Amino acid sequence: MVLVQRLVDFALFVLCVLAIVSVGAAALRRLALFGLSRLEQVTLSLGLGALVVAYSILLFGFLGWLHRTVFYLWLGFCYAVGATELVRLWRAKHFPPPFSEAWGDLTRTERCWVWWLVALNLLAMVLCFVPPWQFEWDSLSYHLAVPKLYWMEGRIHYIAFSHHAQFPMTAQMLYLLGLGLTNLKSAAVAKLFHWLFFVLCQLTLLSWGVAVSGRSFQLGITAAVLFASLPLAFTEAVTAYVDLATTAFGLLCLFCLCRYHHQPDGRWLLLSGLFAGATAGTKYTGLLLLPLLVLFSLWAMKRIGERHWFALVVSALAALAIAAPWYVKNWLWTKNPVFPFAYGIFGGRNWSAEMALTYTLSNREFGGSRDLLALLSLPFNLSLNEVRFGRCAREWMGRCPQRRTCRMRWKCGKFDNQDVPSLTIGILPLALAPTAIVAAIGEGIPFAVTLPTLTMLAWFVWWFWEVQYLRYLLPALGCLAVLLGWGVSRLVGRGLLTTVIVRVTITVGLGYALLVAVWQAAPLLPVAIGLVPDEEFLRETTPIYRVAEFVNSALPRRSVIATYGVPLGYYFERRYFWADSGHNRLIRYERLQGVRDLVREWERLQVSHVIIDWAFVPRESELGRWIEEGKAQGLVETVWEEGSREVLEVARRRKP
Repeated sequence: MVLVQRLVDFALFVLCVLAIVSVGAAALRRLALFGLSRLEQVTLSLGLGALVVAYSILLFGFLGWLHRTVFYLWLGFCYAVGATELVRLWRAKHFPPPFSEAWGDLTRTERCWVWWLVALNLLAMVLCFVPPWQFEWDSLSYHLAVPKLYWMEGRIHYIAFSHHAQFPMTAQMLYLLGLGLTNLKSAAVAKLFHWLFFVLCQLTLLSWGVAVSGRSFQLGITAAVLFASLPLAFTEAVTAYVDLATTAFGLLCLFCLCRYHHQPDGRWLLLSGLFAGATAGTKYTGLLLLPLLVLFSLWAMKRIGERHWFALVVSALAALAIAAPWYVKNWLWTKNPVFPFAYGIFGGRNWSAEMALTYTLSNREFGGSRDLLALLSLPFNLSLNEVRFGRCAREWMGRCPQRRTCRMRWKCGKFDNQDVPSLTIGILPLALAPTAIVAAIGEGIPFAVTLPTLTMLAWFVWWFWEVQYLRYLLPALGCLAVLLGWGVSRLVGRGLLTTVIVRVTITVGLGYALLVAVWQAAPLLPVAIGLVPDEEFLRETTPIYRVAEFVNSALPRRSVIATYGVPLGYYFERRYFWADSGHNRLIRYERLQGVRDLVREWERLQVSHVIIDWAFVPRESELGRWIEEGKAQGLVETVWEEGSREVLEVARRRKP
């Protein structure tokens, strides 16, 4: 039965991908760009199609049309408008070759790299069939949980308890499609969409060789392989996060700008604008691309001596139009287009200045400090930060002012919540960066490499000063892959010793990345292929799943649950909200005097049950004391308890 479900999920995903490519190819055909290779056609069609389908789901959600019948009809429409283009992509023989080299021109070593790339992608795809578990924290809390709430309601609506629900969610619209097609029986299709963006990143990097003089196959292959070798990118590919979607759309935006410089046609600017808007529609950090789009377009026009002013204006307007729905939605629902950020400028519904400051500080707790010492240590820390045993740069070098008193030791010095090999960038970026720098000094950097390099530097400056959370750096790492790929392509063949050193370095780095991927995949593969039941796996690895099993089986369907210390609500099939004071202001805790005031607030919000995890809510806290008083007074009573997690029922009849 599990294997049948896996096959059904995979068939649904293939159905969606073909529909996406079909409608994307139809949209690309309307632009009538000439001289495109089949590789570029597929890559651009995939990007455009994902954009069209995602925004269609957004429209259906606003109209209250979230239903499987609507989704199937829409996929059928995508086939109807693009079936001819899909067949043409498959059968046509007139596409020009993308590169000056062919497969036969690659060395055996480079062909091994390609097969390694194929194997890694297949392994990541298989792991997408593992149900979302404790390691996929953000998926369980909002990347998948929010689309599930939309589906259960039948429409996209204001979710007051989670500020994450107000983030741009273009990628999550595809996850909503995947969840809806399976009627919430499986999250595999949704997770496969993020894997698809992993593939799209590689296709875009492979296509980059077309944008340089000489149409270098070696540059494209090397850039794609180097990006896929990042353990962090592989980890992201097997879960339903959004950073690979941001990276894919950002790379497509820059690729189209590079193609405009190589082939001066204003329609490339339009495509670049569409993808820039899509980048801003997946994550707030994507807004960085909007000013860069204008600046780089002006620079490209100056270099080629063309003045496509109308195309530039249309490109900028297209970018704003694509990004706008998410920011307008926020303005209408929270009075802040970038909620919960910029609170000092816009304010925000169910938010406060104190919560905004706390949120900002929590984001800046990751990584090291923002001084010269931290900057100099970054190359080593980013490459192999798991060997530092959780020590930040200052502590490692004996200069930590809070060495014995730091309360954030679990986070200090880390670029994620854990120091593990799968959450690093591996050894290749550091090993090959000097190579690329030497090549740049010797030959100068072409425009198609300069553009992503400048974007990488701008992104890195923002990341270093604001949020040193490693996965936020993925778009910059995608740009770095272009620079490294170009550097390798320029130095390989210049001499036997140089060639051997570079190829051995890359091969060793790929071997390390494969070991990390296998280490990560080994305990999950039995679940992915159905040898271990999903329920058994989740009970052992994801404690909240056991709570959800009780909630879904024992509580009435009309129950409303307030959770404390329990943000992972994806598996709940009852209405719930985060009641913790730090998430929202649905309950004004500063006004409460005791447990009876708290119970009255619960009743106002129609709360019938409370879930609390005492591992995150100290029993000696004010809330903990109130709940104990409520039990003594008969205001609440325990109906389920396991470990640190407890389910309470709000008593209907209070004791006098």
